[in-house]
Amino acid sequence: MTPNEIVELDIQKSINKHIDDFNSFRFNAGAGAGKTYALIETLKYVTINKIAATKSPQKVACITYTNVAVNEIKTRLGNSDAVQVSTIHERLWDIIQRAQPQLLICHREKIVAVIKQHSQKLDDADNKKTKFFAGLNDEQKQIFIEFAMQTKDLFYQSKKLSAKFFKEAYTNRIAIQKSDFLANCIKNIDNFKQVVVLLYKKKRLEDCLERIDAGIERRVNYDSKVNSDRLHYMKFSHDTLLEYGLKLVVTYPTLCRIIIDSYPYFFIDEYQDTHSNVVKFVKTIHDYAIENNKNWVVGYFGDTAQSIYDDGVGRNIASLHDRLVDVDKILNRRSHKQIIDVANKIRADEIVQEPIFEERNNGSVHFFYNSSEDKLTTAQQFLTEYKNDLIKDNGESGETDGEKTKIHCLVLTNKLMANFNRFGNVYEVYQKSTIYFDNLNTQVLSQQLEKLHSTVLSIYHLVKLYQDIKQSVVSYYGIFGASSKNIAFSKASLVIRELKNNEVVSLKDWVDLIIDRLENSDAKDVLGKALTNRVNYEPDKVISADVFQSTLLDNINTLMNEDSENEITAKEKVDSVLALPIISLINWSNFIDGIETDEISYHTYHGTKGEEYKNVAIILEHSFGRMNKDKFKNYFKIVQQSAEERERLLTVPDTKEKHINTQNLLYVACSRAIKNLRVLYLDDISEVENGINAIFGESKLWPIDGNQSSV
Repeated sequence: MTPNEIVELDIQKSINKHIDDFNSFRFNAGAGAGKTYALIETLKYVTINKIAATKSPQKVACITYTNVAVNEIKTRLGNSDAVQVSTIHERLWDIIQRAQPQLLICHREKIVAVIKQHSQKLDDADNKKTKFFAGLNDEQKQIFIEFAMQTKDLFYQSKKLSAKFFKEAYTNRIAIQKSDFLANCIKNIDNFKQVVVLLYKKKRLEDCLERIDAGIERRVNYDSKVNSDRLHYMKFSHDTLLEYGLKLVVTYPTLCRIIIDSYPYFFIDEYQDTHSNVVKFVKTIHDYAIENNKNWVVGYFGDTAQSIYDDGVGRNIASLHDRLVDVDKILNRRSHKQIIDVANKIRADEIVQEPIFEERNNGSVHFFYNSSEDKLTTAQQFLTEYKNDLIKDNGESGETDGEKTKIHCLVLTNKLMANFNRFGNVYEVYQKSTIYFDNLNTQVLSQQLEKLHSTVLSIYHLVKLYQDIKQSVVSYYGIFGASSKNIAFSKASLVIRELKNNEVVSLKDWVDLIIDRLENSDAKDVLGKALTNRVNYEPDKVISADVFQSTLLDNINTLMNEDSENEITAKEKVDSVLALPIISLINWSNFIDGIETDEISYHTYHGTKGEEYKNVAIILEHSFGRMNKDKFKNYFKIVQQSAEERERLLTVPDTKEKHINTQNLLYVACSRAIKNLRVLYLDDISEVENGINAIFGESKLWPIDGNQSSV
């Protein structure tokens, strides 16, 4: 055993000692340090020495960030009934779902709060959408509300009509009312619709509230398949689950005791990405255990330098959860020394890594720059050269394995990544949606489905349904779910044949085919069950072609035009989604699923979290999209300052936060590499060259005259 391996073993022994003493701890380790390895060893230690040895009926909870990570831990740990590995949402729901009376109180309070929000919006005279309603007197408001409720069927029948025909439909009904103020309310169709929709939402919630108070509604459920609350259906989504869980342990200390008794050992993987409500939830239990002399230990495993998600707790872990023992690890199991040295310079903190294996000293790091305006072509040529160098280098060494020459290219902007992956048109359309630019990365491109925008998720599910049916690789259960047991084989096969044997070029073709079959197929009810199972629509949304069409188009319209007042532009945006080529959408869905088929794979920086690749290429620019102008330029500007000047600049909170965010992003990207790293900066670096060289060594103009550089 090498000296470094002995050090690693001693670190693991210190974790085990903290477990023996019920000292809650935070295990901090840089990229490639073997956090998952340490977590697995910890789980094994607890399982063997604490659970199996005492024949305890208690369980070990292991919480991680994604389902992919859950499966990896389960695979590496092996079968164990004592360890329950899951995402926080799965484990939290398993813990609190039996507390239905208390959950019902939380849900009722949430509904009351949302009703209040709707009321405030309706009464807001400064809101351009609702100020006409806010300006009505109490009697007029009541008349308007009664009119809206009486004309609900008309509203949904007319909602997709042009402004002219929509207004005509309502003008006829208003004439019957003989109300001048109602006629005035409909002058702006978009504002009228906004208010009416708010009134309908408010009424649904008020009706639900009455059912709860009357004892009709007694159960509330977490819906893991959707990304938004449906409170009036007694269902809530991911963020609200965390909100309810925290409220329950704070309000009902008995729940803390139940959790402690059920899970005396509680471990959280990738703690830096955990939502602050999860940390507060765990901190509440920890405080209860200390105050009541209960044996309970929580272990956090992660790295603050790899915090790159907006909703992650990051460095705030220290302030949100105190009374933790720190366990640090500086050894790196992944990368060669040349990669590690660059990563250390980027993170610039107390974690200064070194390779655990001395022979890991044959890596390479090269930094190039080129300020050509044709960035896409320049990057493609750069990657082609990199690929040829790898083939040549590995050919000379007798190694021809494809993985040894495969390149994983990390690009900063979503647009560039989408173009490389041949779904640039999909990204371009979503760019014009109502999703804030800062959220595009997660709500359109996240490989965690729960983070996708709800309408984007529905489109993803529609595309996956198309793929599965066309490829004939999914069972009937995979298409129809649990309802397949009660479906006649003849009807199930008829639905699949009807959907499979038609040419589909665009999303509109696919949607139109589904609509046609919902209207004309002899197995339309079975198709509805497939849509309920695969697209996660409520059964009442697929009872007919008209309802399905209206639901989907309404969702797309909301995604693309929530605040639009231009009817022509609004229709064009909806049509642009429907016109997307199905092949582009398949490329997009394959990216979401992490399916790679080419010799060069393209990722966003965020999308590579937790991954490792032998050969990495990073495409850098000054800016991270239009909303983060000069993001990396400003980072390197600060890096190249003197220590005193850096300290002065970083005393400004906003500057420090942006600097740390950029630093973490660059650290995550560079630390993915095992052996070879090439960086191409697609801007003029003259103002930041010293900062770049301080981290990467000598930077070179690409292409280099004469023979190109070798790996």
